[in-house]
Amino acid sequence: MTSIPATTCLAGSLLCLTGPGLIAQSAKPTALNMPQEIEYLLEDYCWKCHDNGTTKGDIRLDNLTELPLDERLDLFNRMHEQAYLEHMPPKDEDDQPSAEERDKLIAWIAQDLKAHDAEKLGAKLKMPAYGNYVDHQKLFSGDYADLNGATPDRRWLISEYIFDAKFNRLLRYDPNRTIDGKRVRVIGDNNRRGVNLTNPFLLPTDSGVRYYDNTTLDGGHLLTMLTNAREASAYIMYLAERNRGNVFPAVHAIMKQEWEDEQTLAERERFLTDFMDQLLADIYDERRHQELLPAFVPVEVEPVEESEDVKKAGLHSANLGNEEMKLMYHTVLKHQDTARDDPALIRACEREWFNYGHSERQITMRVTFLHNYFDSWRESMVKYNYAQKNKPPVYKPRSDEEMEIIRSTIVKHRQEGDTYQAIISKCVADWKQGFEKKRVEGGVADDEQIGTLVLELFHEILEREPSPQDAVENFNLAKSYIGSLGNRGAVEKMIETLILNSDFVYRSEFGVGEADEHGRRMMSPRDAAYAISYALTDSSPDAELLEAAENGELRSREDYKREVTRLLSKRDQYYIIDEAVERQNRTANFTNLPIRKLRFFREFFGYPQMLSIFKDNKRFGGNYENSKYRMVAEADRLVEHILIGDEKVFEKLLTTEEFYVFHSGDNEAMTASSERIRKIYDHFKDTDWRNFENEDLEKHVDFLNEVEMRGVNAKQGFKDKGRQNSLRAFKTAMESFSLRLDNGEKAAAPFVSFPAHGPGNASTRTGFSLTGEEVAKSYNIDLINWDYPTNQPAKVEHRSGMLTHPAWLIAFARNTETDPIHRGKWIREKLLAGTIPDVPITVDAVVPEDHTKTMRTRLAERTEEAYCWKCHEHMNPLGNAFEMYDDFGRYRMEEFLEHPDNLIEKRPDKGQAYEDLRDIYKTLPVVSTGRLEGTDDPELDGEVEDGIELARRLAKSDRVRQSIIRHAFRYFMGRNETLSDSKTLIDADQAYLESGGSFDAVIVSLLTSDSFLYRISTKN
Repeated sequence: MTSIPATTCLAGSLLCLTGPGLIAQSAKPTALNMPQEIEYLLEDYCWKCHDNGTTKGDIRLDNLTELPLDERLDLFNRMHEQAYLEHMPPKDEDDQPSAEERDKLIAWIAQDLKAHDAEKLGAKLKMPAYGNYVDHQKLFSGDYADLNGATPDRRWLISEYIFDAKFNRLLRYDPNRTIDGKRVRVIGDNNRRGVNLTNPFLLPTDSGVRYYDNTTLDGGHLLTMLTNAREASAYIMYLAERNRGNVFPAVHAIMKQEWEDEQTLAERERFLTDFMDQLLADIYDERRHQELLPAFVPVEVEPVEESEDVKKAGLHSANLGNEEMKLMYHTVLKHQDTARDDPALIRACEREWFNYGHSERQITMRVTFLHNYFDSWRESMVKYNYAQKNKPPVYKPRSDEEMEIIRSTIVKHRQEGDTYQAIISKCVADWKQGFEKKRVEGGVADDEQIGTLVLELFHEILEREPSPQDAVENFNLAKSYIGSLGNRGAVEKMIETLILNSDFVYRSEFGVGEADEHGRRMMSPRDAAYAISYALTDSSPDAELLEAAENGELRSREDYKREVTRLLSKRDQYYIIDEAVERQNRTANFTNLPIRKLRFFREFFGYPQMLSIFKDNKRFGGNYENSKYRMVAEADRLVEHILIGDEKVFEKLLTTEEFYVFHSGDNEAMTASSERIRKIYDHFKDTDWRNFENEDLEKHVDFLNEVEMRGVNAKQGFKDKGRQNSLRAFKTAMESFSLRLDNGEKAAAPFVSFPAHGPGNASTRTGFSLTGEEVAKSYNIDLINWDYPTNQPAKVEHRSGMLTHPAWLIAFARNTETDPIHRGKWIREKLLAGTIPDVPITVDAVVPEDHTKTMRTRLAERTEEAYCWKCHEHMNPLGNAFEMYDDFGRYRMEEFLEHPDNLIEKRPDKGQAYEDLRDIYKTLPVVSTGRLEGTDDPELDGEVEDGIELARRLAKSDRVRQSIIRHAFRYFMGRNETLSDSKTLIDADQAYLESGGSFDAVIVSLLTSDSFLYRISTKN
């Protein structure tokens, strides 16, 4: 049976990173052994470019046996990579080694590198960027389907999403939203209040699979987690105290007496602070009380005398803050009945503050305020009902026993000249000392309490039972902490210790039990439960999945299929897709699909990257900042819509002509919103509404109450307050409605007519105003001449799938222009399973500016030289097909030559949402032809007219379908595929075809495959 590594502290894990395995070996190097057949291979294929006479790239290979070890190993790593990736010899060389010859050379290089523990290619090939280097034809040929798939035993770092879900569960943060009128629990809102955590596991932001099992723990992770552990520990203590043992009962049991003592101290201190005057009056006669008071030293304050040159600031500017104003108010109330006038009242207040021991600065500020603003403050207090909102504390004696303790302690400690605060401090110190002494005499936490605490913290933090070894070690650790730190310090330290346990930030997937004939073992049921749950969600297993694990019902392929299918069909849990999108203008961005199912395509297409690309509002022709979040949210909604249908998913994602454009996703609600505008328009269109006065509006009060026009105060009889103007709001709205419907449109887009507080013309499914209407501009839609489709997704002209969605087009564009290179690179790598080498460091990869030429022309001039074209021929012809769209995703036939020399018309910088504020420049025609190569299908490869034809051809390609499945494998497995995963990939491909294009079928196939079920020891 394979043993599962014992848990360790993160600090220990980090130290392991610098252990012997990662430090260069200092063993004496051996001489390089070069067999004669290797020498012949080098002479035949390498030396003609890399010998003494010809050292291309400053690389010489005819003197390998003479190189110092460090130089040789560095060169061999470069040779190893170039030979394995088949970059050398260059593909344009006629003389190429056979597969057998290449394998021999690679094996020889690798043998020497491994002998010196210097081989780097293996680690590189595990990185996401190298996934496509496994030969696509071999993977799907069936020639390797007899290999036995399995994933190595592994512990891999949690993702940023799992980190948040773990802490939300631990800290009892259970957010909710109103969705479709119902309050529901959501996952993915991480706006935790009261605790400040930093997520150290942020994933890369590039497109494609971002979460792999090869991320290593580093010092940054550790330092951040140390701070997080302290923050979380303090908050858990707060939760246990606040909830009186209903959560973290073992923590509460140990801390109960200390917390009760602290509460008593706090209550006594508050009582003394609020009523010290009265208490002292009860204890002492007036003469003795006055003798003991500190000698009063008044502050010197002169009222400001106003003149033409000297003006006082307004009352609002002089406000000292809520707490200060409330304290002054309470003091004034106490003395106003006995003071003969305002100066006497101010002096009485000052004397009280002095007796309490408030600082000279505080007293001076208060007295200055009262001298200069007393009258206006009084008026303000009446106007804003200050007395009702700031009632003073009412004296109510505590129990007889408590009052006796308080009185006797005051008498014990009060000295002549003591301020009230000095008395309070001495009393509290006395009581605190007494409580501590009593607790010490009562003894610290006993063994039963400590054992229960360890058990509770393991369940809460690590979500498992402690092993016998864990239980003993942590019991002893807790006991030692209690001896040195006391109960509170010990409990806090134990919480921190387990949060810093490596099990908290690592996922474990180890084979257990007897190995099969191929050395493979299935995961333990617990590991399997977490693997399945984390594959589809970011959360720990739900109750049903845990029950299946505990009952031994996660031990077969059918068991996995049952649970995966169940989780895929769940619709009772909502997820926030992207907090950054939701925060902006309260854009609804949620799903009740398993979140990682939707997130796969979000990351695969990479369209959220558009949010980080700076775009100028003026070039957009409106408010781009307000529309970009809606654009991403509606891209998410389109993906969700296709996934819900779950038929021909890949094809629809690449070819759909139907999009969401300024739509909530609720067809019924959007229809009602648009019909409401039509109803208002029809009601008033034949009236002389442009010349209405208030009395004319009053004739329609019943109708206006029914339709609730924004800014029109019909329910209060048009009695406006402040800057509100119902008549103006009515006319503004009607003007906007008329623009939308006067040209015979059947339905109007329900965007707001003017900015204002309150509900808009349409709402999101979370109940907020639907904003970001200018998203329509990226689809070439004129907001006031738009026959708005209330049922969406709806057909949009010049679009075909996600590659023509403005969000994707912007994500693969630059700040001010398109980017055919990266659009083409994405298609080559993500859809055609191709590879593009990194840009050589010697290449200046910048397209030169020339505002007399189109981007396509400039790109051709820069990249079609022979040296560049060997890579760019795989990208440019694909990316050029999307030049029919500009860098905002708008369809175009002409390209603006944006430069001051080419300016034709300067337009206003600001205007209405429906106006196009772009400046007009000279243009040149756009050429969007391209070429598709690499599908391995002669019916599909060849010239294409534009991006739409390209997308449609791609959707028909077997290679494209299989490439998406390869990325799905990486996403759900957390690693790159190998030839031993060939059967897993072929089965997933067949599952997709046989199910009519179901992505659920692909997921079920992957998560019930040998590659997912089985683990194999890394030693094998």
